[in-house]
Amino acid sequence: MLKPSRFLAVALAMLALGLQPLAHAAEKSLRLGTLPVVSTRTAYEIYQPLIDSLENGLGISTIKLETPVHFKGMYQRIQENGFDLLVSPPHIARLAQKKLGWHPLVMFQPEHQSVLLAQVSSGPASIESLRGGTIAVLDNRALVAMVMMEALSKKGLQMNRDFKVIETRSYESSQIAVKQGVAQAMVFRSQGFIDPNIRDQFKILLEAGVLPGYVIIAAPKTSEAQLQKMRTQLLLFGSTPEAKPFMEKLGYEGLTTATEEAMRRLDPYLEVTESSLK
Repeated sequence: MLKPSRFLAVALAMLALGLQPLAHAAEKSLRLGTLPVVSTRTAYEIYQPLIDSLENGLGISTIKLETPVHFKGMYQRIQENGFDLLVSPPHIARLAQKKLGWHPLVMFQPEHQSVLLAQVSSGPASIESLRGGTIAVLDNRALVAMVMMEALSKKGLQMNRDFKVIETRSYESSQIAVKQGVAQAMVFRSQGFIDPNIRDQFKILLEAGVLPGYVIIAAPKTSEAQLQKMRTQLLLFGSTPEAKPFMEKLGYEGLTTATEEAMRRLDPYLEVTESSLK
């Protein structure tokens, strides 16, 4: 029979062991990567509802939000498994899936187009007026930029021959470049990232493509059970009132499961995407 002091010591040890899994669960953290399209400060403002939902729904104590400087840097982090979960442009999500084993979870809806915008007051009247001018793009590796350059080429305007391209740090920076006259036009998505209060100051010079929405992908090491839990939580979040401002800021309306059929539509862009990210 154990002495009272010995019994107390054993009981405390067993209690401590029993509490370890709970303490470990409370300390769980997750690295959430975001698109390099806005500043880090703006990213926190946009993604806070998603962060809150994931913390509560997945029982995660801390979510660290990481915003890569550019798309090349994002893909480097993907190759290094530098994120646990990532909101990715669709073409990079597909490349990560095919080449590195990342798991597509959900896709943003609806689909969008690549648009070429200019100022209403002082911008060029048509794309022909861009000859000799400059176009601002977030990143030449962005799918909207690739699609727009292809569309302009079909119209007879070649990058570096008929116009120059400058890369900016964010969509906000692209707007500033156009307002200040550094660029005569900018490439944007057809939804999101333009303050509604200034949207009427811009006109559309050209629309191109129909592009799948952003894709949230999970790291290769994620277990099947955790993948399902993440997907379920993300879909639940997409239907809540808290998700509405988040979706509106990104230019979307909801989330749907990222099917293989939808992801396969991005295959025509894989070769040029991989080449541009080297």
